[in-house]
Amino acid sequence: MITVMWKTAEGETGEVMLDGDAKWTFGRTGGVEDLTVAVDNPAVSRTALVIRDAGPGPVVFRGQIDNGAKVALVSVIGSITWLDEGTAGNLTAEENRVEFSINDEVLLTIDVEFEQRGSVIERQQSTDA
Repeated sequence: MITVMWKTAEGETGEVMLDGDAKWTFGRTGGVEDLTVAVDNPAVSRTALVIRDAGPGPVVFRGQIDNGAKVALVSVIGSITWLDEGTAGNLTAEENRVEFSINDEVLLTIDVEFEQRGSVIERQQSTDA
């Protein structure tokens, strides 16, 4: 189980708990119908970000096209890992914040809480034993 908490530049906030195959999504209004957070901004892709539970930590997928956009995984000490278009990154206990910006304006900040655990294969093997 993971908890996704978000805040938009307009001050809207929310929180959702994800379990199993559930996913959290962010994108432009009028695209995918099951977006968790939607914005009416033509620079934002229809499925800009997707977060879902995975191995030892959640995975963030960047579907956002360039358009001056940046997606950063931010650590508790402030270091940053950048996600390129069409790539994914794993969140960790130290790197559990995602910032989505366009033209250097942060539009969305996401904090993800989860318990560190083994990979999917390690968890499957422990239940088989």
